[in-house]
Amino acid sequence: MRKALFAILVTIPCAHASAASGDSLVTSAQIPGATLRITVREPIDDDKATEIVEWLRTASSDVSLAYGRFPIPATSVVVIPTGRGRWGGDAAVSFGRVVRVGGEKVEFFVNADRPIEEFYKDWTATHEFSHLMLPYVSSRHKWISEGFASYYQNILMARAGRYTAREAWQKLHDGFERGRDSRPELSPNQAAASGVRRARMKIYWSGAALALLADIELRERSGGTESLDVVLDRLQVCCLPSRRTWSGPQLFSKLDSLIEEPVFMPLYRRHADTAGFPDVRQALARLGVRTIGGDVRLRDNAELTEIRIAISGRDELVSAVAGHPPAKKRTADRPARRPAM
Repeated sequence: MRKALFAILVTIPCAHASAASGDSLVTSAQIPGATLRITVREPIDDDKATEIVEWLRTASSDVSLAYGRFPIPATSVVVIPTGRGRWGGDAAVSFGRVVRVGGEKVEFFVNADRPIEEFYKDWTATHEFSHLMLPYVSSRHKWISEGFASYYQNILMARAGRYTAREAWQKLHDGFERGRDSRPELSPNQAAASGVRRARMKIYWSGAALALLADIELRERSGGTESLDVVLDRLQVCCLPSRRTWSGPQLFSKLDSLIEEPVFMPLYRRHADTAGFPDVRQALARLGVRTIGGDVRLRDNAELTEIRIAISGRDELVSAVAGHPPAKKRTADRPARRPAM
């Protein structure tokens, strides 16, 4: 059983004790390595606000499962209620975004009428909090930041028990297929230049493919002592929070400087300006991720089974986190909108 990595310190002031404008509830949450300042705007009532704050504490703590702490020590989170039918329709979380002006702020637009269980199953918070593991990456290389967040939203939700391992790999597989089908005539850099509306799946999933390939190479060549988690841990120590905009090559060169032999810039040179989609099929097969009629099955006798388990965990070892049960099996810094990525 995996022990919870965090302690709870959450207080919800009554409406009359709310800080600032009087039309919001303001509180704080202590999570590993950080304090979140959370503002829940009216007309969300106090009981639902309490539930939403606990969901945010849990989702942000899940991100610490990457390397033991939240990447930014002081982060503001704002919860904004939306009416039914707006943006994400009836989804619990319509969309989210990271705003990096004068510090890191994460905004979530939510439908407070939805049951709190739906918030825990939603990937948006994990995706947006995962963005904070990287500095702000320029728009012409947004496929890197969106891709890394898309990779981590799935493996962290598996580690935390929101998804089973099979579900996480199914979602990654499906995302890679959507990315492969999206604008095959474009390279990742060209897709980013075209904009999210025209090449959304290519942008979100090209970077996720490179994150997976880098993670596998790091783990395999080091015998498990290095990983994408470890490299991002080192990036946090040296460079976060960062107040400047990084290009993709600047970020990947920095990541390579934190390891003995380069991994990231060779992947960038191979794929960033190459039309099509990074081929991850062989990598998935080596991990024991196979598909039958589009459905993922996990093989425990594959060449890199242990690496797959290190990335996402075993289904039978997934445990409850902070009193919330594991997900049941089921057959940006741009806004992370619905439909699901």
